[in-house]
Amino acid sequence: MDDAIQELSNSQAQEQIALLLNEYPVVRLITKSDVLCNKCLLFEECGKMVAEELFDQGGGERDWTLRLAGESFKATARYVSVAGDPRVLLCVSAPEEEIDLRNRHLLYTDALTGIYNRRFYEDELRHQRIFAGVAVIDLDDFKLVNDSMGHHAGDLALHAAVEAMKRCMHDSDVFVRFGGDEFLLVMPNIDQETFSHRLHAICDAVAQTPIPNYDNQFLSVSIGGVVANGETVEAAMQQADGLMYRAKSTRGCVATDINPLESSEFCKPLLLIVDDAEVNRMILREMLGDEYEVIEAVNGREAVKLLQEHGKEISLVLLDIIMPVMNGFDVLSYMVSTDLIDDVPVIMISGENSDDAALRAYELGASDYISRPFDARVVRQRVSNIMRLYARQRRLSALLSRQYFERERANSILLGIVGGAMDMHNGGSGLHARHVCAITNLLIECLIAKTDKYDITGEDRSNIVAASMLHDIGKLAIPDNVLNKPQGLTSEEFEIMKTHTVKGADMLAGLDAYDEYPRFFRTACEICRWHHERWDGGGYPDGLKGEQIPISAQVVSLADTYDALVSERVYKSALPHERAVEMILHGECGEFNPLLIECFEESSDRIAEEVKKSVGEFFPPQTVARKRS
Repeated sequence: MDDAIQELSNSQAQEQIALLLNEYPVVRLITKSDVLCNKCLLFEECGKMVAEELFDQGGGERDWTLRLAGESFKATARYVSVAGDPRVLLCVSAPEEEIDLRNRHLLYTDALTGIYNRRFYEDELRHQRIFAGVAVIDLDDFKLVNDSMGHHAGDLALHAAVEAMKRCMHDSDVFVRFGGDEFLLVMPNIDQETFSHRLHAICDAVAQTPIPNYDNQFLSVSIGGVVANGETVEAAMQQADGLMYRAKSTRGCVATDINPLESSEFCKPLLLIVDDAEVNRMILREMLGDEYEVIEAVNGREAVKLLQEHGKEISLVLLDIIMPVMNGFDVLSYMVSTDLIDDVPVIMISGENSDDAALRAYELGASDYISRPFDARVVRQRVSNIMRLYARQRRLSALLSRQYFERERANSILLGIVGGAMDMHNGGSGLHARHVCAITNLLIECLIAKTDKYDITGEDRSNIVAASMLHDIGKLAIPDNVLNKPQGLTSEEFEIMKTHTVKGADMLAGLDAYDEYPRFFRTACEICRWHHERWDGGGYPDGLKGEQIPISAQVVSLADTYDALVSERVYKSALPHERAVEMILHGECGEFNPLLIECFEESSDRIAEEVKKSVGEFFPPQTVARKRS
């Protein structure tokens, strides 16, 4: 860019903002009065305001520092003139260093159970060296509950199990939902005897917990635990995970490292040998028994039973082809139908040297094919190679999982910055987007528990909650004199204000990232365009009515309405929580989905707590106070 001041019309300025938003997460067009009134948040590294210096530039471009939420972000100032009025186009870059989000509750809390989530483990716990009891807890037969009773029953079962376990825990314990039905528990500064006693108490408490709405169906957990003495949580968890699988073999039990011989023996990989000839099983057992824990089946039907009992705990299957009752190909077909073949490798064993038999085995998913007579060295090496290959795949899956969590965290950071900046642009404290996000999460949680009418998947829920922070992004295209007018808007000005819904949706639909993440951006566009629609058709911009309004926009609309009522703006004072709830329930803010109104009423106390808790977390107290004055 040259040093000349760029002359732009109002429409050209808005076009430039739209283009720059493809490159920068935050773009603002500010005036000198914005700077003097502390609205633009431009500071030098020393923190001193330099309004005159900013607008005394001869043109071109200059780097500055943006202060947001007590953190510094790099920004570029581009000097322009809009309709003869000197302005600065402020383009904020993504932060170079990781930001610890103030709203840790949203970032690190599992939405279903209310305990820490996998992201907390990856970010905060995994590499810590500890002196503590570490337990891996697995909910038995959870897949069966989901498949036979439905996912809603599965969610209720998870929640009930967690509540039962929490009653046996201390405030100092760290409880994490590690996977779908797997949990990590850390008990600091505990001796072995007390640790074992408390794990058994947890196991007993869950065993006395029925699945909600199914009083005759009781839950159970299998627990493996070790006492770590300076090891990392990750290392201790790996040991506890092995012990958990030992406990799972008898269902609803606890296995700890009190007896080191049992622990050492159990840590051997579990190998299933399936052959109808005793002599063949004996030969393989002698070859491999020193490195593997061996279980045996004399035909395919017994093999299937063992696979059903042990599942993914089996590290490898050595499978004969020709057997009575059920042959090896039938066992392979069963493993394919249950997806076990993806996690448990199979080496076929046969006295046949037939290429057709080997080809069929490979087509059904076998990892290798060994012909009799056995060569001990070859068998050992091929078993070892397959085990290493699958272990490498598991490590790759774990790596991809960590990369996913890192990307999700970065996306959350940028969404938080954009949401906070938009609210400040609208004369707020920067908290509105966070509040709407938290309230949206609570409303969806209640809605899913109340009805399956909307078929909201886990991905849908995540997309709605994240996209809710962008609901007002279209206000970036609304002139400041309308957006921040302290008096009531004229009818003409209100029509301009209403266009932020369509402009926001168009802005997001035009992003290159739309094609890469279509489901997220489709949800975000729905929210932007229709979060001011009302159930009775009295909203805008399209006058949609009832279920014509996407459920994503319905939920965010209610969340946005509540927080607007309890928040201070340049044109209004904040209302008390009780009055805001009363207005919404009595229809004074327009009509909402009756189901959502029920959810809002049931969750109103939790909503008030969330809003109160976030004040001072995302922004330092002095920043909030300054914006209110």
